[in-house]
Amino acid sequence: MLYKPLSKHHCYRFSIMNYLYLCSIMLNKGKKLIIPVINKLGKIREQKNFTKSPIIIGGCGRSGTTMLLSMLSAHPSVFAFPDELSIFNHWIKSDDGKLTPFRSDRMYRHLITHPIPSGKKRWCEKTPYNIRHIDEIIDYFNGNVKIIHIIRDGRDVCLSKHPDKPGEYWVEPERWVNDVRNGLSYKEHSNVYTVFYENLIYHYHKYMKDLLAFLGESFSDEMVNWTENTTVKKNNAWFGSVESLHSQSIGKWKKPENKSRVDYLMSVHGFKELLQELNYDIPGQY
Repeated sequence: MLYKPLSKHHCYRFSIMNYLYLCSIMLNKGKKLIIPVINKLGKIREQKNFTKSPIIIGGCGRSGTTMLLSMLSAHPSVFAFPDELSIFNHWIKSDDGKLTPFRSDRMYRHLITHPIPSGKKRWCEKTPYNIRHIDEIIDYFNGNVKIIHIIRDGRDVCLSKHPDKPGEYWVEPERWVNDVRNGLSYKEHSNVYTVFYENLIYHYHKYMKDLLAFLGESFSDEMVNWTENTTVKKNNAWFGSVESLHSQSIGKWKKPENKSRVDYLMSVHGFKELLQELNYDIPGQY
């Protein structure tokens, strides 16, 4: 059988594909070699700079996790990672059988490449999905960790529109129910503190003092005007920059234009019951 020689165009495409394939192999091998180095150097930097237990923030998306991170970043003892690192979303078993975060290198890479201001005694990371891995997080840190679960009225949470998908909502009701339920199952755990978004908005001083007491920190002067002292000033979750506390995002579900969405939310299994359990106001028609 005679084979037709490849054209210059096909040879070029074949060469490029082979080149990209070889690059991907080299990149994967490089990652396997460099990630242990990043982790080792990052751990050294972590142990050198931080002497207090880390702070992990979690909760259903659109519940105020970014706002809470921004607040805590104003504290002189707290070093906040400005972006979600999703360190604890996926876990693998180490050689000794212990579960370890699959992408802890993200945190250590940040510690290696960014300055750590003097006086910072602990780091703080927020990813909403942290709330789904409380057991693993507590075990991984051998109990030397503080976890904060923030809760917000599910109706307001599920009315938030997705920035990249016009016409779609960011959070569906089933996610709110499942994430909040998971966090509430640790409500009495000594390593977990539960705080409500609405309480922070309406009574910031009182509830922030309580939260800081849980962390073993004082309500410092920097926390009084936290918007001026925060190191987390911009985030995609805000669609802009940090703002002073206001209640404009509370009770959006009461607006007439949101009635059909709220009617649907209240019909979802477990949604109304969880609102009642959390002592949120429910109109008589529901």
